[in-house]
Amino acid sequence: MSTWIAQGQLALVNALIVFVLTFVPIVVWQYRRYGRPHPARLLGAFGLASYTTALLTYTWLPLPDRDTLDCSVAPAAQVEPFAFVGDIARALERVGLPEGLWSFTVLQVVLNVVLFVPWGVVVRQFLHRGLLVTTLSGLAASVVIETAQLTGLYGIYPCAYRTFDVDDVLTNTLGALVGGLVAPLLLAWMPRARELSVQRHVPRPVTMVRRWLGMLADAFAFTVLSMILSVLTLVGALVLGVDTAGGIASLGWTGFAITVVIPWIVCFVVPPWGGYAASGGQFAVWLTPLWRDAEGQRTHGTLAQRLLRAHVVPGPMMLTLVLDQWLNLDSWANIPWVVVVGVAFVLVPFTRTFRSLSGVLTGCEIVDIRTVDDIPDDPAALALATGSRPAA
Repeated sequence: MSTWIAQGQLALVNALIVFVLTFVPIVVWQYRRYGRPHPARLLGAFGLASYTTALLTYTWLPLPDRDTLDCSVAPAAQVEPFAFVGDIARALERVGLPEGLWSFTVLQVVLNVVLFVPWGVVVRQFLHRGLLVTTLSGLAASVVIETAQLTGLYGIYPCAYRTFDVDDVLTNTLGALVGGLVAPLLLAWMPRARELSVQRHVPRPVTMVRRWLGMLADAFAFTVLSMILSVLTLVGALVLGVDTAGGIASLGWTGFAITVVIPWIVCFVVPPWGGYAASGGQFAVWLTPLWRDAEGQRTHGTLAQRLLRAHVVPGPMMLTLVLDQWLNLDSWANIPWVVVVGVAFVLVPFTRTFRSLSGVLTGCEIVDIRTVDDIPDDPAALALATGSRPAA
């Protein structure tokens, strides 16, 4: 029982980590899919991410130390279907009722069923799949998990470090079936994604939270892309026999170009060329900057204006990274661009149309992309398009 409690605590910690890491992508996805985040669907998405993490934690973790793993005593696979029936009968015969119902043997079977009930609920009612697909998906997921246990996490370890049990597959599948049966009752309040997506093209007011989310989406995209390219670059370097003892820094300007310059181009240079946004994060939440020409007509601005606006905040960061790569600056050199980021973040609620520092310096306004095809000049329409405020 203490092992289950320890795994539960580890699962909770991992779920919280996944919640933090998936917050921005999930909210951005809902902006693109539904036009705005929906609280119930957000709750379901975070529940799905947390449950998946907890499931893998319970079934795969903790990982053993590869150097101390003793393959001579690796756990044997249990391949006899319904062996748990005899195990339960023997447990009841040994201690009788009701004590036998609380034995480890019975609780293990029950928990294996309960563990996959949320799977059935999520697939049936949140992902809107039929009962057959729900049950078969539970079966497939359980097979993947048990096969990983049988193969030492698909060959990462030289032998199995946990027991493969075919009865776990059967009870997990039963849990998915039970979850699919009760899902319509448990999640009757959950709106269907298809119904919400009908309103995705309806313009929404620009809000402070929406602007902040666009900023976070840019930071998240840059960071994740940089991390992915770093891993791929290091793996490629190892394959080619290049010394990477010092990490990406050991690759010099080549590593810098791949892991910093490329993400910068993708996130902050390419989007302005499309004319609809100054960054990918803004486009993700349906926002775009607009300027006024000499006649007072609202336009997308010139490419130079959009590029300048896109680099008001990330530009100082990029300049600092280049100088650091070149001159090996002290850590205090990061202070100026960190201050710029902080000022931009804080200014959002105090500026007209929540345009923040970049909007003030380049003279643009922030509007909902879904209004740019027809932006009338009457105050009510402008208020909807820009979420306008009587601020600077």
